[in-house]
Amino acid sequence: MPFLNARLKAALPVWAAAALSAAGQTLGTGQGGISLSDRNTVVHAPPPVSVGQELEMAGLPMEPGPPQFYLTFGTSGRYGPYALADGTRVGSKQVSYTLRVSGAGSGFTLTPSGNTNTVYGPFPATNRAAVTLGNAVFTVVRIPPELRVTVNHPGKINQMPLVGVAPYDAAVLKELYGLRAKYAGLANRVDYETADVEIADAPRIHSRVTGNTFSPVIKKSARDIQNTLKGAERSAVTFLETLFRQAFHIRPQAITDGYTFHFRMPPGDYLLCVLQKVKDPGAQGQGFAGSATAVWWTAFQFDGERPLSATLTPDNAITWREIFTPGEK
Repeated sequence: MPFLNARLKAALPVWAAAALSAAGQTLGTGQGGISLSDRNTVVHAPPPVSVGQELEMAGLPMEPGPPQFYLTFGTSGRYGPYALADGTRVGSKQVSYTLRVSGAGSGFTLTPSGNTNTVYGPFPATNRAAVTLGNAVFTVVRIPPELRVTVNHPGKINQMPLVGVAPYDAAVLKELYGLRAKYAGLANRVDYETADVEIADAPRIHSRVTGNTFSPVIKKSARDIQNTLKGAERSAVTFLETLFRQAFHIRPQAITDGYTFHFRMPPGDYLLCVLQKVKDPGAQGQGFAGSATAVWWTAFQFDGERPLSATLTPDNAITWREIFTPGEK
């Protein structure tokens, strides 16, 4: 087998070598990719996707915000919400105060806008803490932090996205390794089925223009490539939707403005998964109709103190092939 080096012979299982021999095929690997030959054809696929022991995944920027709170006065008045951040204006237009954070966020002071020499506090930033301003006593009411996810894709089809959060624990981690293995095999199959095929035993062609001599190469049609890509995407999305139903049990508690999803959860480590059907720009560019599935995926930590937000756009959307970044060989 001219393509088979000594290392591959040592690593190739006996059953695989026997299968290749029985089929009259040879397998070659190298920097140029992977080639599978049935004696007179060679498939020029890119190097196979490999995965390492460490699970590497795509990520999204999560924007943390300051904690939020209300000030209540007895049972009749509520003011806010206010951000627990330096410079926040608290109160009404007629009587306002400037908030300054103290104690690394554990407390705050209030300074009257018209009298910067007077400082009230420091007051605890904890829920139900009392805030005394002159003769008035207010109560701090902390607003439970939330994750806010906004899907803003102009190419979205009139279909609600799948949006869910999963705890990033050992059980989910095991499922992610299994999903990555399926995706690696699927990606290698796509690369093989869309690769050029060289006819090795056919008469070689000489180009009078370039002066080069080469073997005939069969290229897959754009339609065939598109069909292969769409079939792989359907399989990949099916795998992902199965995992979504099994693990992403935390669903939004509220939806505002059509496509803004609100989550509240205990502190911990989590995964966010969003799937949205969109117009397929690649297919439309080749004159084909159809849709694609935009994916947004990230691990994140929720500390239970600060709200988080993420805006999902075409610029930070990925495909199924980009969820798991290739590891070291």
